[in-house]
Amino acid sequence: MLTKPQVQRYAAESGLRDIMIAEKEIVLTFLLQLLSERGLLDRLAFKGGTCLRKMIIGSQGRFSTDLDFTGIEDHDHEDVILDMMGAFEEPFHGIKYSIPDDSYYESEDGASWGVNPVYAHDWNKSSESEIKFQVSRRETPTLPTERRVQIEQSYFASLPFQPTDINCLALPELLAEKIRACYQRNKARDVYDLAIFATRPLNQPLIRSLLILKLWQVRDGFDPERFAAKLKDGSAFDWDDLAQLTRQGHPPNRMTMIVDCSKGYAFLAAMTEDERTLAMDPHQRRRDLHATLSASCPSLVQTA
Repeated sequence: MLTKPQVQRYAAESGLRDIMIAEKEIVLTFLLQLLSERGLLDRLAFKGGTCLRKMIIGSQGRFSTDLDFTGIEDHDHEDVILDMMGAFEEPFHGIKYSIPDDSYYESEDGASWGVNPVYAHDWNKSSESEIKFQVSRRETPTLPTERRVQIEQSYFASLPFQPTDINCLALPELLAEKIRACYQRNKARDVYDLAIFATRPLNQPLIRSLLILKLWQVRDGFDPERFAAKLKDGSAFDWDDLAQLTRQGHPPNRMTMIVDCSKGYAFLAAMTEDERTLAMDPHQRRRDLHATLSASCPSLVQTA
């Protein structure tokens, strides 16, 4: 693990209010390295806010405190947890990870699972610091996954290893997952992540199709007017949640993010007839249409 002065320096460079946010960012890098070296990431695709920051947008992205994945293939979560426990038997470069007995959970429908490892090191010995490790197995990725290099951070020069490449969801699928999250929950961090891409060129037909597919897979429909109204109003989101994860003295402008997202994702309303039908099928009666739309996504990548 890096020394406390090294982490303090990184926190100051990053404009963080809380050194422990910087500490967790670094601990996540060590954990990803350990899991990769043990082959535990081979069956998973990285996604979520931590993925966006570490693999795609770097320091422009907010900090994150958890690890989210989608299963690439069917897997037994108990086998993965046992493998993690084996990987945690010995400290990894001075960090001792462990899995408390009560930290495992599984959704009622079995479509996702997670575990909350805790960790300790020389200058944080409490073993109370926690990482959320979450895996979705509702579906395998629709698009081919992408092997990405981690974006350079200032503390990389002090690491005792070269940060590993990681298998990730393709960017359009990452954004579709993020839009689904923004539609279904009220975390301002989702708005922040989406706002970064709202003014960039996007493969709009592909992202829209992927969004409809992902909502269908969790038995939810999509109402673009409802989503637009939620963004425009903005009051449903927990904006305080975002403050600790962004640079001190440079708070994101709430109205700018809302306006950018409202404009940048207005294309979601321009659904095709098939998308509109699937968006109104939360009971999953149109499996044929789901299969057709899924099969069409690779061609949308090629025409982008």
